[in-house]
Amino acid sequence: MVTMKQFIVFLGVIFSGLIIAYLNTEQTKSSPDNNTIKVYAYSSFVSKWGPGPTLAELFEKNYGIKVDLIESADVSMTLQKIAFEGKNSIVDVVVGLDQFDIARSSGRINWREISSERASEYPPELSELTKETKFIAYDWAPMAFVTRQELATTVNSLDDLLKPELKGKIALQDPRTSSPGLQFLVWVFESKGLEEGKAFLKSLNQQVHSYSAGWSAAYGIFKNKQADLVFSYVTSPIYHIVEEKDLSFISLEMKEDHLVQIEFAGIPETCQNCDSAAKFVQFLQTDEAQKVLMTKNYMLPMIGKIKESTAFDTVKIYKSRAYKVYEKKQLDDWIQIWSEIRKNEG
Repeated sequence: MVTMKQFIVFLGVIFSGLIIAYLNTEQTKSSPDNNTIKVYAYSSFVSKWGPGPTLAELFEKNYGIKVDLIESADVSMTLQKIAFEGKNSIVDVVVGLDQFDIARSSGRINWREISSERASEYPPELSELTKETKFIAYDWAPMAFVTRQELATTVNSLDDLLKPELKGKIALQDPRTSSPGLQFLVWVFESKGLEEGKAFLKSLNQQVHSYSAGWSAAYGIFKNKQADLVFSYVTSPIYHIVEEKDLSFISLEMKEDHLVQIEFAGIPETCQNCDSAAKFVQFLQTDEAQKVLMTKNYMLPMIGKIKESTAFDTVKIYKSRAYKVYEKKQLDDWIQIWSEIRKNEG
């Protein structure tokens, strides 16, 4: 029979064990592995055909620091996770942010100061980025519609998208869930203003095949010839040239100044291995990393000389709007207008 004294001793042992386990857990949290950084990145970045695995291998070879790539299907969900976890967050670097994500994270996540060591080598179109002190840009591209050369319709302005022969032939992305989708929405309102932009979007609804949740789905619709136009990047045709030896895909230059998509990496203030994280973010702008990003992400490098004598050197850079970080409220208001138009049209 177990006596009360024995039972109390037993409880004491259990309680002591729990305390030790708790302290060990806290020590593990406060003493990160200095030889490993945790990087949140989107699916195509971490996939075996994406740039992530190659970059991780190069970084470990050069610095002796391992990179733990953590797949995140959606950047906005990643930002919500970091904001919710606060000081308990384990992430060291977030990859795949764009100017809209930066706006959405404002006031929710604090980011460490880190300036580019190669800002003087940025393309002239991105001169405003030399002032950025919290995010490192690693690739970019103007946004544009992509089509096939045999398309009979001439499209060189947003209004041309309303031509009768394009009814149901345009693949777009949902601005609530897709960065390219939001890019297009911003392009409309920046080019046309609020009221004219609303009227244009109402008319455009008749032309759109579908609003896909993401870029991949919309581009798949276009590739399957269910749509004649898809909103994408000026670099998209290069993929078909290099990977498929297909010269039939082209991007379209519009009279309205194009918007650009810029991909950034940032380091949350709650980082565990902050010094190594800073090395990794700066590493993304080294020559070898820029080549990997260019050829696996099919985007333009931030360091202009990297694309010399490559297929990317043939990409025409359309006249683009200056880089700008939009206010979260402005983006939310435009998305709400789009949603109301879609609901009423439906």
